[in-house]
Amino acid sequence: MISFEKALSKILYLADKIDFEEVKLEESYSRVLAHDAISSRDQPPFDASAMDGYALNKIDKLPSKKLSVIGKVAAGNSFEGTVGKGQAVRVFTGAPMPKGTNSVLIQEDAEELENFITINQIVEKKDFVRKKGCDYKSGEILLQRGKILTSFDIALLASMNFPLLKVTKQPRVSIISTGDELVFPGNLPDSNQIVASNTYGLKALLTKWGATSHILPIARDNISSLEKAIDLAIPADLVITIGGASVGDHDYVNKVFNKINVKHSFYKVAMRPGKPILAGKNNNTIFVGLPGNPVSALVCAQLLLKPLIGKMLGTSELNNIEKKASLQNDLPKNGGRKHFMRAFFNNGYLEVSQKQDSSLLNVLQKANALVIRKPNEPPAKKGDLISYLDLD
Repeated sequence: MISFEKALSKILYLADKIDFEEVKLEESYSRVLAHDAISSRDQPPFDASAMDGYALNKIDKLPSKKLSVIGKVAAGNSFEGTVGKGQAVRVFTGAPMPKGTNSVLIQEDAEELENFITINQIVEKKDFVRKKGCDYKSGEILLQRGKILTSFDIALLASMNFPLLKVTKQPRVSIISTGDELVFPGNLPDSNQIVASNTYGLKALLTKWGATSHILPIARDNISSLEKAIDLAIPADLVITIGGASVGDHDYVNKVFNKINVKHSFYKVAMRPGKPILAGKNNNTIFVGLPGNPVSALVCAQLLLKPLIGKMLGTSELNNIEKKASLQNDLPKNGGRKHFMRAFFNNGYLEVSQKQDSSLLNVLQKANALVIRKPNEPPAKKGDLISYLDLD
C-alpha cells in the first residue's frame, strides 16, 4: 500500500504522450489549446469611433461653435479625404476615424441643420475614440497553450481571425462496471441486486473534464466476463473498471489485469475512501481499477482521474487546488490513512458531514468540498483553519 501522494505521481507518470488534431473554431468550446494563440494584427486595426456623432479635431470641440459637415462614414466604410479646421464628418460607432480628426462629438451634444452642426453649450470632453491596438497588439500571446477554451476565448480567437484551431485530442475512455449485483438504470433489479450508479456519475465527470467515454456492458463476477468486457473496451486511451478490485473471492480485476499483461503501477492506496484502487498500463492504454462503493469510486475519480485526464489533455487547469477555510464543527483524530471527508463549503466555512460511509451517495450529492485529513492527524476544533478541495 502506497501513500496518496505517490499514487498521484505514479498515475500521472502513465500519461506520457499528447495527441493533437485540428478543429473548426465553432467546434472548439471546452477543448484544450495545443499552441499559443498569437495575434497577427492590431485590434482594432485603426482608430475607431466609440460613439455615434461627429468626428473632428478636438481644437474645434468648443461650446456654440458652428462646423460644416462634409461627409458621412459608417462601420465598414472609410472617408476619403482630410478633415480641416472648422469641419466635421458624421460617424457611427465602429467607423474608422477620418484623417485629420482625433475626437468625436457625440450626437447628443450638437444640433444639425443643412450640413452644419452647432455645438451645445455643455459638451462631453471625452474623445470617444478607440485607439488602434487598444484591445491587443500584433505579436501578443493572448491565449497560452493548455488553456481550456471558454465562450469568451472563442470570441477572442474569432477576432484574431482563426477559423481553425489546433487542439489536443480528447482521451477515449471505456467504463466497465463489475458485479453480479448490478443492473443498469431502467432494468428491474432482483431483491438481491442494486442499480449501477457510479458508472453514470463517472461518465458525467469525464465529459465535464474533456474526455469522450462510453459505458460497456456490466462484467459479471467471473474472469471470462471481465475479459470479454475489456476486449470490447479496446482501443481506448484509458480503461476504467469499477468494483472487483479488492481481495474477495469474486474480485477478479487484478487477476485479469495480470493476465492481459498490464504492467502495474500500484495496487492499494493509503486513502479513505478508496483503498482498493489499482493502476497500470499495457502498450498505449492506461488501466485503472476503481473501488465499487459509489462514493469511493467518484471521490477517487476526482482525486486521481481528474488530474490524469488533465495531463492527457495537456492542461494544468484540471489539477486539484488545495484551499483553506474554517471548520464549522469539531473533528476527531484521524486514522492511519489520508481521509478526504465530504463537506459543505459556505461563506468561508466548512461543515463536515457526520456520515462518511463510502456507500452514501445522498451525502456526496449534497457536498461541494473534500476536507483533507492527514494520516494520524490530531483532533480539529471548530474555527480551526483546515485544508480542502473543491468537489466537482
